[in-house]
Amino acid sequence: MNAARGIRQRQTRRTRLLIGLSVLGVASSVTAKQQIFAFIGSKPQVKQEAPVPARSQATPGTKENITFKLRRISDGPLCPMKDLNCSDKGIWWKTFTLLASDGNTLYLTSIPFPSIERSKEEFESSVKEADKILRRSSELNGKAEPVGERVLGLFQETKGMKPPSGVPHYKLFWMWNAHYWEITGEHLEDVLALEGRLKEQGINAVWGWH
Repeated sequence: MNAARGIRQRQTRRTRLLIGLSVLGVASSVTAKQQIFAFIGSKPQVKQEAPVPARSQATPGTKENITFKLRRISDGPLCPMKDLNCSDKGIWWKTFTLLASDGNTLYLTSIPFPSIERSKEEFESSVKEADKILRRSSELNGKAEPVGERVLGLFQETKGMKPPSGVPHYKLFWMWNAHYWEITGEHLEDVLALEGRLKEQGINAVWGWH
């Protein structure tokens, strides 16, 4: 019974995150040119290591010169409000909605889990949901010590959801000790460009991308 409850809770939490991204996707298309504001919201798989080409798009320039602007910050609890038995009480996700200079929208999500074990569980859940794994590597700290893993994957659409979840999309996700992060976007070039910017400037730089 406890195992079944845990599976249902994980499925519910994943659905809440997908719905959150779906809502953000709709809002972004309406408010892309407005000022930044914040609000508080709310598997069969075949693993392949060979990369797949990105879908064609008109992208001016390369990933090296793509820049990003922060358009929205949203957050919410992982647990459904009415689920009194949820094991993730007190854990909140935060999502940064970013507009790339090529006109595409991306989402950077942060979940500060209380333990490495719980972060690893979320990480492996994302691995299992991926349709194709394009890259997998270890995360190393300044002393070259392993503190987690990083995976780039291609994900199929989730029926009934708006973009990005409602269309085939790319997701770069990683864990740094107990902290879980993921970047979601429809275009591979944008995801890689955002990864590069965050590595150059640090995660906290996103707060100043006005």
